[in-house]
Amino acid sequence: MKRHFMKKIALCLFIFSFHSLLFSQNHSFQNQDVSRWVFGGEFGLGFTSYSANVTVSPLIGYRITPQWEFGTRLTYNYYSYKDLGVKASTNNFGGGFYTIYDIYSGIFAQVENEILSYEQLFWSSPDQLDSERIIIHSIFIGGGYRQFLSQNAFASITILYNINETIDSPYVNPLFRIGFGFGF
Repeated sequence: MKRHFMKKIALCLFIFSFHSLLFSQNHSFQNQDVSRWVFGGEFGLGFTSYSANVTVSPLIGYRITPQWEFGTRLTYNYYSYKDLGVKASTNNFGGGFYTIYDIYSGIFAQVENEILSYEQLFWSSPDQLDSERIIIHSIFIGGGYRQFLSQNAFASITILYNINETIDSPYVNPLFRIGFGFGF
């Protein structure tokens, strides 16, 4: 039952999370002065009547070609829970690599490989909530759509599937992300 409860929490947090991707260059390389380096990250917030989730995930990448981007990102996640007189909070952190390939006119494919140090909550007795730190390896495959609002700004939606999901995974398939990007 606890696992089902945690999956519902994770799904709610990821569906309703808001994150932004910040890019340092224009979408195309028609202007040769434009950098191929990608800097930015994501920021996510999720709230329910009994929990809160904050995620910060900076990234750095490089556009190998105008269509293909490869990079790395770090992830930090703070999660707090309060229900039935029980209070708990966890700190999760990790990182990984990603690659995005622009297929056609804003449609892209994405693959991510993430290692996460995850603080798993569990009931050690009927009135005692404890935690255990475990390492989770996730491999996400999916895609999405970016609608460019200008050369430096876009809105995106991504759907990813964790092909390495286990009973301990903090993510629930499919993983939905909604993003907004701005050049700087």
